[in-house]
Amino acid sequence: MKRIVTLILTISVLMMMSVTASAAHGPKDWGNHDNRWHRTHHNDVEAERDLPFAWHEHYDSIRGNHHLERVYDRDMDDRFPGLRAYRWSGHEGFWHHGHYVKDAVFFFNTNDEIVSVGYMADGVFINFRENHESYENHDSFYFSWFHRS
Repeated sequence: MKRIVTLILTISVLMMMSVTASAAHGPKDWGNHDNRWHRTHHNDVEAERDLPFAWHEHYDSIRGNHHLERVYDRDMDDRFPGLRAYRWSGHEGFWHHGHYVKDAVFFFNTNDEIVSVGYMADGVFINFRENHESYENHDSFYFSWFHRS
């Protein structure tokens, strides 16, 4: 009986560590069923110099300056486990890699800090993170999600 309890506890701990590790990484690691993420090769430090937010800025401070609407979509939650998504539409957008972004999704971690931003550009979903890495995904899910009314 003692061995069974120990085995169950060990498996539970390993599963929790796996979920935590997945949430700490970027889109390349989010959603094991989705291997369509491709790293882009840009100098994101330059591209992110004039963003209208600061990385790890808290939800409450961003909400005060920008309109954010919570995304309630199980598919989006499955693709970005451990993060909360908020739709952002700005009267004044921002530039990122030569794209003027006026419609995006801001992703916040469990500490309410912004850690990732995604947007559509030329039919491709671009996701960039606080560590200046940027990824693309051609999955039609993102195209259809951004073009919902």
